[in-house]
Amino acid sequence: MYSLQVKDQRMHFSASHFLRFCGDCEHLHGHNYTLEVFITGPLNEDGMIMDFKEVKEMIVKICKTLDHKVMLPGQSTSIDVKSEGGFIEVTAATKRYVFPEEDCIVLPTKSTTAELLANYIHGHLQFPSDYRVKVCVSESAGSTGCYED
Repeated sequence: MYSLQVKDQRMHFSASHFLRFCGDCEHLHGHNYTLEVFITGPLNEDGMIMDFKEVKEMIVKICKTLDHKVMLPGQSTSIDVKSEGGFIEVTAATKRYVFPEEDCIVLPTKSTTAELLANYIHGHLQFPSDYRVKVCVSESAGSTGCYED
């Protein structure tokens, strides 16, 4: 079996988030996230799994939807996220935030950890069913979460 590792300077986004029950991470903060994708699969008639450019374009497209957003967990049991009148109201324990809706992305996740972001991004990639795909999201050098099917 053959594999690719795809990493590009355009495969990144800057976003803010906060986590519950995580010390300093409970404060609203941001990261300059970078992505890396590993693909294992058969070679095509041109002798490659797929064109690097195709993979990069898919990832950059997803990154643009997350870039400069406040990422919020839509399935959290400890963070309440409500949309009303063009604003997103977020309640987490004793904290309450109100953001313009256009500045937020509510993700179908229970948290906004690097691991769950990797899973979310993985779910938006389309590869043939006989390919194995691993997506890694780094918050900073040495702090990376991955999801692999």
